[in-house]
Amino acid sequence: MFVMLLLSALIVGLSLGLLGAGGSILTVPALMLLLGMEEKVAIASSLIIVAAIAFTGLLNAARKKVLETNILLWFALASIPAASIGAYMGVLLPEGMQTILLVIVMLFAAYKMFFPNTQPNAYQQNKVKLLVSGAAAGLVTGLVGVGGGFLMVPALIIYAGLNMQKAVANSLVLIAINASFAFITLQLSNQSMQLDWLVIAVMAIVGSLSVLIGQKVASKLNQQLLKRAFALILLFVGVGLLIHLFLL
Repeated sequence: MFVMLLLSALIVGLSLGLLGAGGSILTVPALMLLLGMEEKVAIASSLIIVAAIAFTGLLNAARKKVLETNILLWFALASIPAASIGAYMGVLLPEGMQTILLVIVMLFAAYKMFFPNTQPNAYQQNKVKLLVSGAAAGLVTGLVGVGGGFLMVPALIIYAGLNMQKAVANSLVLIAINASFAFITLQLSNQSMQLDWLVIAVMAIVGSLSVLIGQKVASKLNQQLLKRAFALILLFVGVGLLIHLFLL
């Protein structure tokens, strides 16, 4: 059990370090497939783990002074309430539905990573689209327990004019906030579940340390090949989740 716990934490942390905010999408599958958690418990646990790891990253971003407060406020204006709504919707959904939605999200993320836009969109500040993107990312976070970085980073680049480094750094702030609010919503609901805080603590601590390792390794790897490899992993894990849901 402990070996699987450490493996799960390493997978999540390294994926975050190698790929930035989008790596958190593996947290729920790791908790379900490797640690045997039930769907709703895994999603609630993932929110805390992702928030903790993202908070570690945002401290480093704050130290480097790359945070854009005004843009963060606009994005958070839509993403925070959407994250809470998504969390509450998840409480109401029948068992298994959130797993199906997570697989859909994973397939979408895999497609975006394997077939990236080779001609980047020109920057055009658009606060309305920034709000819509914030709402979408927040809803995904609350509903299926992922960070939503694969939605946030492109939106911050295209609609807020941030470069990649700043977009990733600022997305960590939003992930930490959205995941925290979504978790609080779950705890305030009438169906709050019993969580394994030891698992959450180990995942958060080991995951945070693994992020630093992943970031160092990432600078030496071809990012395009790395993203395509990760896209294939998402497809494989998505199939594993469906098998787990329908056959086990």
